[in-house]
Order: sequence, then structure tokens, then C-alpha cells
Amino acid sequence: MRFSIITPTFRRPDNLKRAVDSLLRQTYKDWEMIIVNDSPDDQSYQSFASRINDSRIHYHTNTSNKGVNYSRNFALDKVSADSKWVIFLDDDDYLAPDALQTFHDLIIRNIFGSWLVTNRAYKSGESITIFPHVDTFYNYAWSYLIFKRCKGDATHCIETKLLTDKSIRFSKNIKQGEEWLLFYQVGLYAKMYYHDHNSTITEGYASTGLNFRKRGRTEQFETLSVILYEGGKLNFIYKPSFVVYLFLRFVRILIK
Repeated sequence: MRFSIITPTFRRPDNLKRAVDSLLRQTYKDWEMIIVNDSPDDQSYQSFASRINDSRIHYHTNTSNKGVNYSRNFALDKVSADSKWVIFLDDDDYLAPDALQTFHDLIIRNIFGSWLVTNRAYKSGESITIFPHVDTFYNYAWSYLIFKRCKGDATHCIETKLLTDKSIRFSKNIKQGEEWLLFYQVGLYAKMYYHDHNSTITEGYASTGLNFRKRGRTEQFETLSVILYEGGKLNFIYKPSFVVYLFLRFVRILIK
């Protein structure tokens, strides 16, 4: 059972090395890591790339800075034919040594379907992933986006064939952020199964990261219009949860 770990990176080769080391230390060994460097002009990656000596690690560099969504989509198109599960790992995060073994053990129990969610936590052990009940199914749109019963970033392990068979990808028209659009698409076919395990370790957000960007009101409205456009192309505007969520976002922008 092969796990595909997708990691876009931007100007953080030292942090990326820590993420790679966390894969090399996994107790479960059947994995591949697909790295996409979105900072091709950063020469400091040359030393990192030259030291890769594990055939499970696949390193790619974009021709120009194209954004985290492009990089993740590129990596999704590169997953091996025998890949069974996809995990998204930011370059400044890393996996706990038993993360993949925990996923494997849950998967072979075959009780949660195609989408498993575990914690993203600080090194201290404090989880930033908050779900009201453990080992329970949740609807992503209603429980996470709208009613916010589930909060915080998490570790998502998604069945590869769900992403490939349904051609589910990140937004092509929003360069940074809006990852929820992909998870919303996944949520049309599967529910999240939450298990309480600190799988991804983080130090929090850094200003050098791929997604660290504060948007003003004008830009937020522009982003909302792009989401509406993409939602229309995907027929999401006929989904009550999609309409309700965008309406709530519109209201929040107005009252800020």
C-alpha cells in the first residue's frame, strides 16, 4: 500500500530537508515523496537536490513561480500508478515517525472509506485540529466550512483513485490558498473520518511560506468572484452548501 506525499516548496530548503528526513524516519516504508520547487531562481536548493539519493523521492522544479495550487496539481499528475493514498505535507511541516503506520493500520480496518483526517499539532503535543468526537464521520461542507464543528488545519489522507478518477484538483485560477475548494470536491463523494493522532508536526505559520498572504477587502471580493466562476464551471452553484458558505463569506467581508 503506497502513500504519495505531496510537498510544494518555496524558498525554504532547510525546512524542506526536515520534512524529507521525517519521511526517511517513517516506520512504514512503502511511500513516495513528490517535491515541487516553486522558487526556480533560488540557488540554495541546488545543494539539497544534489544530495537526494533515495529513489522514493521525486524532485521537480517549476519553470517559474506558479503558486502552491499549480505545484500541488503538478504533483498529483506525477503520482505513481500504484499509489493508493495521497497526503499533502507543507515544506515547513514534518510527519511524526508513526504517521504512515497509523494511516496504514486504520486503512486495513476498512471502516472509514476514502478520506481519513488526523491532527496537525505543535511539537509540544498540542493539537490545532479540533473535532468534537473521535473515530467519527463528518461532512466537510456542513461540519467544517459552515457550522465549524470541526476547526483547524489537519492532516488529510485521501484515496488516490478518488482524486484521479474524479479529476479533483486545486483551483487553477487562484494562485495561493483556497485549498477548501479541493476538499469540498472530495466531500461530494466521501465523508471525513477523524482519528485522534498527531500525524503532522508544525511550528505554525511563517511569513516566508507559500500561503502567507493577508488580503484586503477588494482582493477578497475578487477572490470570491473567481470562486463563483469556478463553482459555476463545476456546477457547485446548485449545491446548497456551496451557496450558503459563499454567502457567509460575503457577509463576513462586509462586516469586517
